[in-house]
Amino acid sequence: MADHITLKIFDIVGGPVWVSSDDGQKVFDKIVAAFRADRAVDLSFANRENMITAFLNAAIGQLYGGQYDEVFLKEHLTFRDISDDDRAMLERAIANARRYFANRAAYDQAWREVTDADEE
Repeated sequence: MADHITLKIFDIVGGPVWVSSDDGQKVFDKIVAAFRADRAVDLSFANRENMITAFLNAAIGQLYGGQYDEVFLKEHLTFRDISDDDRAMLERAIANARRYFANRAAYDQAWREVTDADEE
């Protein structure tokens, strides 16, 4: 059984506003480092004032990109100090990540078509 570590988003990001994908990447990097050290992560959402899905996509969504399977993530990542509204936002971000990574090529092609059309 892996040892547990609590990662506090507030401490990683340096404040209560979690809106940038760059800050989300910092959280993702800390989670991955813990996993590589054979540690399970309790991710704390304490002291959050503002959060958007772009942050969650970077922090959590990337975990569903194939490096870790669903079973591993369920056993090694838990969320604490999270409001019901934030949990709903988190669950949507995870569901969107699962859909994206299950059909990545199709999503990327559709994005290219849309952005190419916008440039014409």
